[in-house]
Amino acid sequence: MEKLVLKSLKTADVQNAVRHPDATTRSLAAQRVCRDIRSKDLSEPERDFAHKILNYIAHDSADMVRRALAVTLKNSPKLPRDIAVKLSKDIESIAVPVLTHSPVFTDDDLVEILKSKAAAKALAVAKRISVSDHVARAIIRFGDSHAVAEVAANDGALISEETASQMLDLYRNDDLIAQSMISRRDLPPRIVEKMITLVSDEMVIRLTQRHSVSADVAMDLAERSRERAVVDLIDQSWVTKDLKSLVRRIYAEGRLTPSLLIRAICSGQMRFAEQALAIMSGVGVQKAVLMIHDGGPFGLKALCARAGLSENISRVIHAATVIYRDLEVSGLEYDRANFQELMIERVLTLPFDLPEADQLWFLEKLDGFSDIKHN
Repeated sequence: MEKLVLKSLKTADVQNAVRHPDATTRSLAAQRVCRDIRSKDLSEPERDFAHKILNYIAHDSADMVRRALAVTLKNSPKLPRDIAVKLSKDIESIAVPVLTHSPVFTDDDLVEILKSKAAAKALAVAKRISVSDHVARAIIRFGDSHAVAEVAANDGALISEETASQMLDLYRNDDLIAQSMISRRDLPPRIVEKMITLVSDEMVIRLTQRHSVSADVAMDLAERSRERAVVDLIDQSWVTKDLKSLVRRIYAEGRLTPSLLIRAICSGQMRFAEQALAIMSGVGVQKAVLMIHDGGPFGLKALCARAGLSENISRVIHAATVIYRDLEVSGLEYDRANFQELMIERVLTLPFDLPEADQLWFLEKLDGFSDIKHN
């Protein structure tokens, strides 16, 4: 069996994934093992062995290790169904990626999960690329209004006229669900007619634009309609010629959060982090740059304190700055993606806890780099 394993799975990765005492090392090794399982053609004995390894990882006591499995194999048909079901019963940050994306679940599996009435899990099921009418009815029964709205807007959900009518009856006063149904590519004519009597004035124009309504009815409805609020589309790209203006805009909109700052600097976006720390702390950019890079750990700590950041976040930023500097002075040439990948991998080995949401974000980012390499 060991020789068979060596053909497709690296022995060192397998051993580290299941035996290493450090959870971060196990999680990174587990992700590499899962990538190999996902990308390589395994023989039947190899698949049996891989199943055992995945089962072992799925029972790991560290959330981060189980999360690495969930994120890396969330889209793969090679994730064994019994392990997918186990992950779906795990904490939200592990269950949600699998419930949203995995193709291995049966309708009965999904309905059983919905019976738990866990809001985040119901929302994940509602977002799936394909949802049967049977599962949609279960979402209506066991999910909250947010999950119902999500499945109502999901064009991959096969919603029968009966199910759509049930939605409207139960949530006739919920504008979010009405808006979601209007956004569907198609609605049965009877449902459109029913909605005309229920929706608020502000929804009428969109209803008549997207779905077949007679001219007489449209004119009548237009008389009592009012203009919908305009939603600004905020450009969140970090690649911009005027970085200072972008940071100021994000700050003014209240979106310059500690989490965004951590994700930026740990991904190698140092110029963004410099501008962000300057505006958050109220000091000039040049002074902020000196405090970050030339003031030692105390200068950066003082800057973070002025910015209102916690001590733990300050430690993460300092460690990421050291990693960034080490990579820059290494003398090696990295392309942008490789530099970011190395930054994130080293950040994940830091000896203090990152918030779960940020761990998940970094693992998904690493998985994205892997997909680019294989394409």
